[in-house]
Order: sequence, then C-alpha cells, then structure tokens
Amino acid sequence: MSETNRVADAQPAAASVRADAFRHALGHFATGITVISAVDAQGTPYGATVSSFSSLSLDPPLIQWSLTTKSYSYPIFSQAKHFAVNILASNQEDVSRTFCKPIDRFSQVESFLGLEGLPLVAGCLGWIECSLEREIEAGDHTIFVGRVMRTRVADKSPLVHWRGCYHPLEVDPVC
Repeated sequence: MSETNRVADAQPAAASVRADAFRHALGHFATGITVISAVDAQGTPYGATVSSFSSLSLDPPLIQWSLTTKSYSYPIFSQAKHFAVNILASNQEDVSRTFCKPIDRFSQVESFLGLEGLPLVAGCLGWIECSLEREIEAGDHTIFVGRVMRTRVADKSPLVHWRGCYHPLEVDPVC
C-alpha cells in the first residue's frame, strides 16, 4: 500500500474530531506503560495504569501525567501531595491489567515503600518519586506535574502499548 493510499483513509478537516477517530489515531503512538501510585489521607495505597506520562523539564526536574476526572482513583490523586511513577518492565502486563481494575490493586502485586511512604511496585524497570508541583485542568482530564525527588532504574526492557495491544519489547540494555 502506498503512502498516498494510507493518507486517503484520513478524515477530512472538521470543526470537531469524533472521539473514536481521535482515540484510533492516538493508538498509533507507541508508549511505555506506568503505574502511578500514591497514598490517601489514611495511608492506604492506590495506583492506576497510566500511559499519558512524559518528562517535562530537566531544570528543575519535572514530569507530567494525566488522569480522567471520572477515574475511580481521581479523588485520591487530586488530594495527594506526593506520587510515584512505576515504569513497567516487559514482563509486567499482568500488573498493568491489575491496576486497570476497580479492586484493592496493591493486594494483588508485590510492592515496597519509597520516599514519603509511597508504594512502589516491585519488578519495575524504573521508579520516579515526586512531590506534586501543580495540577492543570484540561478537558475531561487533570494534568499532574511532579517535581522529581528521586529516581531509580533496573536493567530491564520496557512494556509498550501500541494500537490497543501490549508489546513486550526485548532490547539489549547496553544500548
């Protein structure tokens, strides 16, 4: 199929893009998978699978991620002063799926405590512990900006999500 034929399938420009077409287009962007974790006011751990994570600034060290305001976990994250980004490894598809379900997620996975009592998922390829810098309302989501307090990484390969499927990416960790 030529490039011209693939582009011909695109929607014409319109005042508003349909949500299903937008979601389909976004699915063509490969992304890593994270579990964002925090604790509520009583110290109960919470987490959510999130692919909308990225770096924001090196100086100061800032990251960003977003969560729909309709999420079961939204009230916890909107009140949390700290959170952790658990970057999932290639063998953690089950962890990603667990943190998508409305259950006691941390009872289903091994974890340990990080700074400020943050729950960290065991076996990840990286952890980024943050203090909340600010929240920005945007459409049906809130963007959370975190100031990085500590990072840790392991020699592992990432779990990638692309076109609605998980793809364990096995790479040479030396590159």
